[in-house]
Amino acid sequence: MTGAKQNRQGDATRARLVKTAERLFAADGVDAVSLRAVNAAAGLGPSSVHYHFGTKDDLLAAVLLDMGAGVRDRIRVNVDELAAAPERPGVESLIRAVTDPYRDLLLRHRTRGMRWMKIVMQIAPQGHPALDATEQDLRDRLLEQVRRAFPDTDAARLESRWAIALMGFIQALGRADDWAPGSSGPSGPSVEWLVDFYEDQVAFLIGGVDRLLGR
Repeated sequence: MTGAKQNRQGDATRARLVKTAERLFAADGVDAVSLRAVNAAAGLGPSSVHYHFGTKDDLLAAVLLDMGAGVRDRIRVNVDELAAAPERPGVESLIRAVTDPYRDLLLRHRTRGMRWMKIVMQIAPQGHPALDATEQDLRDRLLEQVRRAFPDTDAARLESRWAIALMGFIQALGRADDWAPGSSGPSGPSVEWLVDFYEDQVAFLIGGVDRLLGR
């Protein structure tokens, strides 16, 4: 077997494990799913995850990156645009710089995007180290723009309340398919309902951030 063919097979196996883990983590919970369960559901040997990824946290990081790298990169572009502007960002432009990439993910990949949101929803409150794989230095860059938007707000209060506000958005979006009418079908919530739900969450977030940080 040539090296190129081995690499292709290895890539295919890793992709299979990532998609299997994504499905199980979203449905059953990250903590409840064992590596043995992932291997078995993927139809692979009992040491496959260990061979291709190492640890469960490494597999989780790969799952987060598979769908989340694009979200992270889009947010980074938006934040860099805010940073380059001479005027300080308004609260709506700040919020949409962060939230629009989540909406775009769900509109492009409703099933897998919703699974990804459910996984992020589970681990974000814990500050799980696997999140570092998707965030890199984005958190600090974003906080710089939050401080520009609210220069008179106490720094400690600003960071904690900003985190609380974003956590509420993530938790709500991660449960969108639980609340949507008729969302038990294979396609999940309709595009129209999902956009309306997203806009409601953004409006709520804008008002909440302005109230929490603008006083």
